[in-house]
Amino acid sequence: GVLTEYTSWRWCLLVNVPVALLAMAAAIRLVPESRTDGSTKYDVPGAVLATLGLMSLVYGFTKAATDGWGAGVTVLFLGLGVLLLVLFLAWEARTPNPLLPLRIILERNRGGAFLSSLLVGAGLFGSFLFLTFYFQGTLGYTPLEAGLASLPVTLGVLVGAGIASVLLPRYGARGMMIVGPLIAGGAMFSLSRLGVETSFVAHLLPAEIFLGLGMGLVFVPLASLALVGVSNNDAGAASAVLNATQQIGGSLGTALLNTIATTAAATYLAANLPPTQAIGAEAAVAGYTTAFAWGGGIIALAAVVVAVFVRAGKDEVANVPLVPAGDPA
Repeated sequence: GVLTEYTSWRWCLLVNVPVALLAMAAAIRLVPESRTDGSTKYDVPGAVLATLGLMSLVYGFTKAATDGWGAGVTVLFLGLGVLLLVLFLAWEARTPNPLLPLRIILERNRGGAFLSSLLVGAGLFGSFLFLTFYFQGTLGYTPLEAGLASLPVTLGVLVGAGIASVLLPRYGARGMMIVGPLIAGGAMFSLSRLGVETSFVAHLLPAEIFLGLGMGLVFVPLASLALVGVSNNDAGAASAVLNATQQIGGSLGTALLNTIATTAAATYLAANLPPTQAIGAEAAVAGYTTAFAWGGGIIALAAVVVAVFVRAGKDEVANVPLVPAGDPA
């Protein structure tokens, strides 16, 4: 909010450059070298197939917002994205140096963790976009005020992560990773009840806190569950897959929910002619709330995935390799 209001939105991207340079300099001095055994060739074909496949899916979702789901260009890019990702998996199964060793994701517990991470990323990051739109476009907040108004989510994450850190050694990951998405999904459904003049204190504040609380209960056990039963050679790859699934979910979710929101807003406008300024504001909110409802459903689906696939007990989670799994948030 500070960067956008007092400099330019471009600094939201540029600020990462000095931070990355400092991190790189610190890593050179402080991080010990580590090398894996065996061949270390790069899987260039796998990287190309995965990148093009994900780009095609995101572009297909984006075109659906402007051209419709049945448009030829939408169907073409969505179909092409699926085909390229299938080819990616087929290639990974046969290449001796895969970018994504399939043994990492095919193990039941880790597979459930990665799939739930993808769903959480899709529902969470896509919905943050519409929360910002609502604050600034509907409630008239400045970028700084919108940033401050989003802080309760961070507070909830901190509280939830602290609770999860205490409960994880005692009860394992499965229970929290079922309860967490249900709490966060419920908070998202609460956001789907927003109106043009909804009170921040009475409605938005508790919804944001519970959203963060649910996510905090997910992030900590998720990082441990993703490394259950993984070998030392695969620990780095498993950690990378966890972070990648969250980012991929965020990209796909943003594109998909944006399409859903745009469609809902257009439908509301078409049903409430003539389009006055008030109707336009209501249509925008109708789009946001529809996206929140879908995002809540996607996040809640992660709880179902965990309930079906995850069977690791507390002892298995407690004995994961001591390799940083990154921060899924």
